[in-house]
Amino acid sequence: MRITEVGRTETAKGVRSVSPAPSSNDPAKPVSPVDCADRVQISDTGRALAARIEEARSRTTDAELTPERINEVRQRVLAGAYDSSAMVDRVARRILESGDL
Repeated sequence: MRITEVGRTETAKGVRSVSPAPSSNDPAKPVSPVDCADRVQISDTGRALAARIEEARSRTTDAELTPERINEVRQRVLAGAYDSSAMVDRVARRILESGDL
């Protein structure tokens, strides 16, 4: 592959040069604020999802992750407690119910 005319912008098709806006000594005038109001509408589905998330958070708060709890779960993983398809299914269902996916 051979590249020629590097740096020559006038050969590019569809490119045109733009001249800068004329400068003036007048400072920019402030723009007056526009009267408007933003609104948000949350659907029933959104409210239900928020309620599920809040419920999952409250359950998580009740069972805090302490170093002891983390160690217990780690030992169960190492012992193969989560290797059965039944346990994988159970964990997957709980993740789906929590709304994390």
